[in-house]
Amino acid sequence: MEIGIIGTGSVGETLARGFGVAGHDVVFGSRTPEDDTVTDSVADSNTSARVTTPKTAAGDGEIVVLAVPGGAAPDVAADLADELAGKALIDPTNSMERTSDAVAERIAAAAPDARVVKAFNTIGTDSMADPEIASERASMFVASDDPDAKAVATALASDLGFGVIDAGGLDAAVMLEDLARLWIHLSRSHGRDIGFRLLGA
Repeated sequence: MEIGIIGTGSVGETLARGFGVAGHDVVFGSRTPEDDTVTDSVADSNTSARVTTPKTAAGDGEIVVLAVPGGAAPDVAADLADELAGKALIDPTNSMERTSDAVAERIAAAAPDARVVKAFNTIGTDSMADPEIASERASMFVASDDPDAKAVATALASDLGFGVIDAGGLDAAVMLEDLARLWIHLSRSHGRDIGFRLLGA
C-alpha cells in the first residue's frame, strides 16, 4: 500500500521507517517539501519515501496518517477534508489536556467523510517501529467506528510487530489518550523503553 503521512516529525518518521521495512510505500506531506532539512529527514527515515505537499500526500495515499501535533490535527484534517474523503485516516496524536472528547473525535468532525481510526498513540517513538520490549510484544489499541478502516490499521500495526487489541468504537479514543498520558507519566521515572501489554486477550 502507499501510505500518506502528514507531518515529518518523530512519529511520522518512525512509522515511515517501520512501514518501509514491512514493504509499504510512503509519501510524506510537508508544508515545506523542498526544505533541505525536511528532505534529509525523510531520506533518513525511509530512503524510498518521497515528500510533497500535504494535499498531494493525502490525495495519493491509499491510507493517511495524521502525524501532526494534537492541537493542530483538527485544523489540518479540515484543510484536507476533500482529499481524505472515503479514506482510512489514522490518528496517532495526543493532547496533554484531558477533555470530554478525544482529538480523534474532533478530527472526525473536521473531516466527516474520512474513516478515522485511533492508533499508534499509546507507545513512544523509541519502540513504535519495533515493539518488542524485554522479550515481550507490546499491545497496540485500535479504535474506530468503521470496521474496514479498523482492519487496515490492525494490519499495519501487525506489520510493525504489535499484538493488536480492538478497543471498540471511536468513543474509546478518549480513553486511549488517557492511556497515552499515563505512558508519558511513567516514562519520566521508568524511561521511554516501556509499553503496555494486555494479557488474556
